[in-house]
Amino acid sequence: MLFRKIFIVLAAVSLLLTACGGQQSAETTEVKITLTDFGIESNVTEFKAGVPYHFTVTNAGAVEHEFMIMPPLVEDQMGMAMDMEELDEQALAMIPASDLSAGATATFEYTFTEAAPDGTLEFACHTPGHYEANMKLPITVK
Repeated sequence: MLFRKIFIVLAAVSLLLTACGGQQSAETTEVKITLTDFGIESNVTEFKAGVPYHFTVTNAGAVEHEFMIMPPLVEDQMGMAMDMEELDEQALAMIPASDLSAGATATFEYTFTEAAPDGTLEFACHTPGHYEANMKLPITVK
């Protein structure tokens, strides 16, 4: 009889823990990004650290673009003189231009690990001349 009561209590606790665990799992948030000639549009520009995001990036432009999440470059800083390999190393996430020809769509998953106040991160295209033509979009991470 005692073992039966213990079994029932353990079963109930197990069910409760399973239910609580299900509530803690984070759902992925869909982020839809459109690249145009020469702009970036996104349905989300404010993110939360620790939340998984599924990015769908569509090149609606006539030329190939790339997509990067990274700190903004400032003209009078060293960043504007970086080559593509150095820019790639700075990116938190990216889709290379070879995967975003005109009309192409590419996806990736990303979870921001820490907060990033206004002005510290952006979506950007660093295909030569595109960033300089203002192909960037500031984002924040709370």
